[in-house]
Amino acid sequence: MHEIEGTDEDKIKFLKKQVNIDKVNIKSKQISTKYKIKDKFGSKKIGISLDSYNSMLYNGTAGVLFEYIFQETNAPQNPLTISTSIVDGKIKIDKERNFKTQPKGPPVYQIDEESPIYYLIAYMSTDGLDLNKLILDDFIKATQVTYNNNNYVSCLKLFMSAIDSIAFLEYGELKETNIFQKWLDTYCDLKRMNILSTEFWEFRNSLLHMTNPYSRNVLKNKVQPLHFYVSQHDRAELQSNVKFKYFNLRTFIDVITEGIGNWTHSFNLDRNKFETFLDRYDLILSDLRYGKIKYKES
Repeated sequence: MHEIEGTDEDKIKFLKKQVNIDKVNIKSKQISTKYKIKDKFGSKKIGISLDSYNSMLYNGTAGVLFEYIFQETNAPQNPLTISTSIVDGKIKIDKERNFKTQPKGPPVYQIDEESPIYYLIAYMSTDGLDLNKLILDDFIKATQVTYNNNNYVSCLKLFMSAIDSIAFLEYGELKETNIFQKWLDTYCDLKRMNILSTEFWEFRNSLLHMTNPYSRNVLKNKVQPLHFYVSQHDRAELQSNVKFKYFNLRTFIDVITEGIGNWTHSFNLDRNKFETFLDRYDLILSDLRYGKIKYKES
């Protein structure tokens, strides 16, 4: 406890200077049992995530977490507070922020959180990381849903995005190399469709950005536009005409999935690839691995 005179700014400056001294005499209080979180390892415990706490600070509602402490210490109606992170017993201050005291939203009296499960736990077996299942769940399952519902354009978009992501996992960000084309040329048998990676790159650009086959280079007649059809078998009469170069979507899917198989097999040939892969995969968003939060405001 400290008793000092001065403005709020003076008191805040004083408290900030006292942080390391006060840490020695700190008293710990368990957060309310109304706040629960399941961590990335699947363990459920009483607590709150840093993201949720930061949101409460920003909204001016974090005081609800300390109400019982304010009551025990007979704090005034609007107590002046600062909060400081302590990580592994050490003060951690990356930056300082001042928040409005006027709440921007209603206080949250109960939070049930579930952190995204760590993929190395979910996909690790006695044989090691099940890379094929990881890629299937995160990138291919959504394409299967769209294909089976006849949403073929959406299916193609998801495949193009998947190639982007997998190429990033393989090569990272290379300034002077088109990693989309490089991955296709390295791991996929594009000869089966008689299509070049440069043509797929232009198709990818126009499809993802404008949902049409006419990229800038296509409009400049530098690359022939692609178009697709869906058939059990490749149709020789639909391979190309004056306007379009055609490919069978089913064959495209086979070529890309076989390419993914070739790519995952390359990790068995070069185990050193796993280290950079894991660093890059930590940045990937997933339909199966995202945080879930349930709020109760009263």
